[in-house]
Amino acid sequence: MRLVHQTLSSVLEFRCIRPSADRRTGLGRTGASSWTRCGILLVAGLIGLMPACADGSSTPALAQSGQLTLAAPRDLFAGPDDPYFTHQALRVWEPLVTLDAELKPSPALATGWRLSADGRRWTFELRGGVRFSDGTPLTAEAVVANIERFQRLAPKQSPFFSLDAGMESAYGRLREVRADAGAVVFELADPVADLPARLANFYSMIQAPSAFDADGGFAGKPVGTGPYTLVSSSKGQRVELAANPYYWGGKPAMKKVVVKTIPDANARVAALRAGEVDGLIDKGALLTGQVSAVAAGRRFRVTRTPSVLTHYLTFNSSRPPFADPRLREAVDLTIDRTTIAKNLLAGTAGPGSSFLSPVFGDLADPAARTAYDPERARRLVSQAGRPSRPVTILISSAEAGQFPYTDVAEVLRSALDQVGLPARVNVIEATKTTMEAGDYDMFLSAYSVPNGDPDYLFRRFLRSDADWNRQRKLGYNNEDFDRLIDQAAATADTAERRDLYWRVQRMLATDRPMIPVAYQDNPVVTSNAVTGLTQDACYLVDLAKIAPAR
Repeated sequence: MRLVHQTLSSVLEFRCIRPSADRRTGLGRTGASSWTRCGILLVAGLIGLMPACADGSSTPALAQSGQLTLAAPRDLFAGPDDPYFTHQALRVWEPLVTLDAELKPSPALATGWRLSADGRRWTFELRGGVRFSDGTPLTAEAVVANIERFQRLAPKQSPFFSLDAGMESAYGRLREVRADAGAVVFELADPVADLPARLANFYSMIQAPSAFDADGGFAGKPVGTGPYTLVSSSKGQRVELAANPYYWGGKPAMKKVVVKTIPDANARVAALRAGEVDGLIDKGALLTGQVSAVAAGRRFRVTRTPSVLTHYLTFNSSRPPFADPRLREAVDLTIDRTTIAKNLLAGTAGPGSSFLSPVFGDLADPAARTAYDPERARRLVSQAGRPSRPVTILISSAEAGQFPYTDVAEVLRSALDQVGLPARVNVIEATKTTMEAGDYDMFLSAYSVPNGDPDYLFRRFLRSDADWNRQRKLGYNNEDFDRLIDQAAATADTAERRDLYWRVQRMLATDRPMIPVAYQDNPVVTSNAVTGLTQDACYLVDLAKIAPAR
């Protein structure tokens, strides 16, 4: 089908072609970011002008087929070598505890919990009548087997959320987990006031013990309690799900769900427009520059919600020049956060200030302020001395396909040059290897949490003995910081804990091992043939609630 639009001086021709199942537009790593940037501008400028393709999806077709097809920028299937096998968003498995819209712990497979007076014993009551997708019942013993499996596997890497040695960020110092009259009891060496929040989502994934082999790996397909089961998967291509006949929450509206992996941002939007997919989900589903253009189309529904995702700039403080706190402050003062959020992130983000984003509610420091003061930055560079070499701004090529990081990094590079800090941008795939080698100065990346507890960010990334801190050469070592986060983790009084987290954030605002650049919104899109698609602050979609529009 050919679509022709005439302007006053020229004719622009566009072809709207439904790609075959095995065809995908893609770009190699080399030069991909610049081509992607140009393509995004072209799509953003023209997508609102293009009428719908004749083969676009429709409500009757969706209802008749019973199949929902979605696309995500990353692979939500990790496979049998991963601790989880699939991302929680696929709803194959469920956790003990999930989160509400305010990131507060909410019942999932556990319906309630209570804490002993000494703060060292948590008891979780389980939901009754729940069966795994193989028909076996959910029991307290099955839950214990899953927690003990995580402890045996750790440390273990995952593209979703890795298991750290000891699992203290998830369970505290766990002495024992046991079944007790149908409930699950966690016995802790030290008080942990926020265990339900720590457990929320990934760290309390529950699957049938029969899904695991003797070493804790997967013996076959995942066997969870969610509304869908895994039918087939092709890594990096697609995942096919089928409704779970044993699901405790009722029959989902769609019999089958297919989630395609489409890393290229323009290809995702093209698939949506061509009717190949009914919606785009997950973080970076729409690039920031695409949101307004897609929302303007009459055939699509864009939903934006707050998210836990924050864009941070992390310093390598283990070597010069950023071992000098004056130069970290100079970079902080050079960042025009308002312009980045409004222009480069196209209004889908807010300028960063407190280390914790506003989605954490009253735990985010209300007194946090960030200044834009290039003149003071110049004076600090002059005092500290101009570095003998250009500093590097490291970004991941994968994340550059989700957010306009190449543009953001170039703006930072130019601004730093003007205050006397020449910089260069390094876009690579293997950021972990580069950081562990210490071959970087700043790292621009987006971080979130697997649960509703800020302790994850503080303890996993910035505590003096944290693997991330040590292995990736952050060089942050502050005994007062360590003491405060340990004290907050053991404090049951919510007001006292809030005040401790405010003190922690003010300390980080002074020390600047990582600085918040912007708080990212959470845009997803579906065709008007679909209803019920929402994505929570942790990028989780409830597939069971998606249905054909009436």
